[in-house]
Order: sequence, then structure tokens, then C-alpha cells
Amino acid sequence: MTRAAEAENSRALGGKVTAKMREIGRRPAGRLENDAPLLTALRAVDAHLGIRARPDCASTDANVPLSMGVPAVSIGAGGHGGGAHTAAEWYRPTGRDLGLKRVLLTAAALLRDGAA
Repeated sequence: MTRAAEAENSRALGGKVTAKMREIGRRPAGRLENDAPLLTALRAVDAHLGIRARPDCASTDANVPLSMGVPAVSIGAGGHGGGAHTAAEWYRPTGRDLGLKRVLLTAAALLRDGAA
């Protein structure tokens, strides 16, 4: 933001722009151990459904519970989309049934194993 303001002001013919940053939210981080029951259940479901997923770190809705020590993941519910968080965002539900089976079977496995 500072660089953008400086760049704008370097070519300005009139008044100068100013910028001020302030925090409007916080997404604390956390992580699951590789052998966490939630990941174990999810991997078993993925193997059953033939899904090849890979764990990754990102800013998701799982951040807050993870930061509080509550196991959480963020997984898709199927379908395909693009242009996230823009006016051109789109979603096609093709394959959504597989994503929903993934969510349901993972929840069932956790309940069965008493991990939920």
C-alpha cells in the first residue's frame, strides 16, 4: 500500500494521496498433527472414494478452531468454480455428489471412532 501511494504521488499533477492501514480482522493460525484422527478419517474416505488430495496450509474457516486447539479442516464439497471473490465468480456443480459423499463419510467415520 505504501509503495502504491508513493507511485501514485510520483506521477500526480495535483494533490497527493495518503494511505493508512488498520487491522480489521485476525485469522490466527494452527495446525493438525499428521496422525490426527480427523486427517486419518479423511485419508481413509479419500482412499475409498478414489480422491487424491494433498494437505496444504491456507487462510480458511478452519484457522480459528485450529488456533483454539479444536481439530478442523477446510475441504471442498465438490463442483468446480473460478474467479473467487470477484464479480466474475462462477460455480458448476458437476461432481458435487462426490464432494458431499466425502463430507458425509468423513463425519460418519469420526462419529464411529468417537473422534468427533
